Amino acid sequence: MNADTNRQERSPRSTRTYNSQLRKKQASQTRQLILKALAEQLATKGIQDFAIADAAQRAGVSPRTIYRYFPNRDALLEALGLWIDEQLGDPPYPNSVDDIVEMVEKVFPKFDEQATLVQALLLSELGKSVRSRLRIKRRESVAQSLQPVVEHLDATEAKAVRAVIQHLASADMWNTMRDEYGLEGKESAQAVAWAIRTLIAELQHQKNQTSTQV
Repeated sequence: MNADTNRQERSPRSTRTYNSQLRKKQASQTRQLILKALAEQLATKGIQDFAIADAAQRAGVSPRTIYRYFPNRDALLEALGLWIDEQLGDPPYPNSVDDIVEMVEKVFPKFDEQATLVQALLLSELGKSVRSRLRIKRRESVAQSLQPVVEHLDATEAKAVRAVIQHLASADMWNTMRDEYGLEGKESAQAVAWAIRTLIAELQHQKNQTSTQV
């Protein structure tokens, strides 16, 4: 009798816990559906901006549901940027020069797997908005990683070196190598990695010479 009573007392709490977990799972699935639908819309050639109604139809939800999960454009773009980053293998933030090369070798082949989406990011206005949120932290990480090999340069030279290497390691470079020279991601990664290593070696040589002269 006591055991039955205890089970009855625990049952409502267990049910609430189960329902709560189920709601969380459903919410996560809905969120993923919305972001996937937005990414698919972004990947459509020629898109200049996203339409909530179209994305809602793709995801099988109402526009109101999208606004419930993402109350404004900034929240939506930030979430979409993080989702796309995950689809591209969650590219790491470099902490050293070697990390920059490894990042290129990892992400360029991944770009091939999501080529339509990556090119939409590069070409559409919406894509540019999403990219701006993805690039800031990575750009800062690359700049910090390069500091040991540019510290002997003046400010203008150091800025130019950072710009060149940032561009070499970018999706724009992958796209150029793909569209204009017919290189696959792995091939362009090897070429870019060689270029970065060569440039870094020359910078290190200059730094050593400067130290010797001093």
